[in-house]
Amino acid sequence: MIMKKFLITTMILCIGLSVPEIVTKAEAQTRTERQKVRAKERRVKRRVTRRTTRRVVRRRVTRRAHFAYRGLPRYRTTVATTPKGAVIVRRGGVPYRYYNGIYYKPASSGFVVVRPVRGVRVATLPVAKRRIVISNQTYYYYYGTFYKEVDSEYEVVEAPEGALVDALPDGYQVEELDGTEYYNLDGDYYQEVKTDELEDGVGYEVVKLG
Repeated sequence: MIMKKFLITTMILCIGLSVPEIVTKAEAQTRTERQKVRAKERRVKRRVTRRTTRRVVRRRVTRRAHFAYRGLPRYRTTVATTPKGAVIVRRGGVPYRYYNGIYYKPASSGFVVVRPVRGVRVATLPVAKRRIVISNQTYYYYYGTFYKEVDSEYEVVEAPEGALVDALPDGYQVEELDGTEYYNLDGDYYQEVKTDELEDGVGYEVVKLG
């Protein structure tokens, strides 16, 4: 009987001593997990911050903004004929010829490469189009033109402020204002920025001047 009481007492003491240890280990493990989560959140936040950082390049432009569109027709140039397979899209009485993201407007001596007026709709865009989200609005960009998806088509819209693009079509003008050079494409202004949002680290951001 004495031996049995001794064993019971010993077991109770052992259990009593182990419970705090278990609680302490559990608390320590929880703290460690919380620290890991916080550390991960900080790393993600740093990555996002780096990725969305843009810095204006205040210098004379030396980089060709149209480099990514090399080989395509120069903006505002005149061609004798349009590519085979071009389709006609009309807006404001103008029968644009559209082919692979580029618009051709009839002229006396052929066709002029132009940007379409707002409201023009096309069924498809080139695979190389850029998807841009600003204030929860999704835009698509290619060769100087911005679009929104409307009724399963792509409608030409105004260049949204803050949109970052990877290239401009050849034919833009460069203007300097207050020490900063801007690209002027038919009244739409872009500033060259250094950014982690694009693979080569340089982009062109839509700005509203005046």
